Amino acid sequence: EGGGRPACTLLYLHAFGRCGAEYLPPLLERLSPGFPAPWLRSGDFAPGLRVVLPTARRLRLPWGPVETSWHGYVSPDSNDVGDPETLEETRRRLARVVREEVELLGGRADRLFLGGLSQGCTAALDVYLREGPRWGLGGFVGSVGFFPSDGAGFAGASRLTRELAAGAQAGRPVWLQSALDDPWVPWEGLVGPSLERAGAL
Repeated sequence: EGGGRPACTLLYLHAFGRCGAEYLPPLLERLSPGFPAPWLRSGDFAPGLRVVLPTARRLRLPWGPVETSWHGYVSPDSNDVGDPETLEETRRRLARVVREEVELLGGRADRLFLGGLSQGCTAALDVYLREGPRWGLGGFVGSVGFFPSDGAGFAGASRLTRELAAGAQAGRPVWLQSALDDPWVPWEGLVGPSLERAGAL
């Protein structure tokens, strides 16, 4: 609001099959009543915060349905990337958004944060591994995701995770919230091991 330069910006990616508009009224109230959104005038309002809520393109999945998705999946019961080109397209698209948002912040990349929910969390973290160190981004905040890795189809992510942990960007926060009992993004076998590989546990 106000049209001036934002104090900081959050680029936040939605979950699989959802859309960016779900984080704004009227959909937010209907689908997620009580969801704390600091970009809305409520008890959690953060003046000066700009939020960017892109929507993923619609992809036909190997098992039939067409859904908004940041990348294709191997199968309906896997979180692994199934179509590497769909991931590369997301990486390119979001790298452009990062560049544009840094420009809007007058070059203050440390005031740009990335984040997301579920598939959007992991896709945003994949982009953060690339763009965070390049620009000196402010940090990452996400829910119900995991650290991407080459083994899960995120080519180059394993090396970039090690480099992030060893470089100057390691001083910036990476906040990842996940449930221990989530059946879709399970702690055991996925989230926990990804955090161990990243040196976060």
